[in-house]
Amino acid sequence: MWRSSRLLFLLLSASLPLVLMSSPAQAYMGPGGGFTLLTMGLGMLAVFSASVLYFLSWPVRATKRWLKRRRESKAAGEHKPDEQHPEEKR
Repeated sequence: MWRSSRLLFLLLSASLPLVLMSSPAQAYMGPGGGFTLLTMGLGMLAVFSASVLYFLSWPVRATKRWLKRRRESKAAGEHKPDEQHPEEKR
C-alpha cells in the first residue's frame, strides 16, 4: 500500500509542472464551424437511429418472411420433410 501511494504522489508531482506551464490554445472557429458541427451531429444521429430501427425490426421481417414461405409451400402442396410417405422412409 505504501509503494502505490508513493508512486501516485511521484506521478502527480511530476505532472504538476507540465499542467502549470501549459499555454492557452489559440484556436479560432469560423462562423461556418457551428453549422458543420450541427450537420455532422444530426447526420450521426440519423445513421444511429436508422441502424437501431433496422436491428429492432429484424425479428418482424424474419417472421414475415417465414410466414410467406410457409404459405407458398402450402399453396404448392409440398409436404414437410418430417411428414414423409411410408414408402419414402428408410
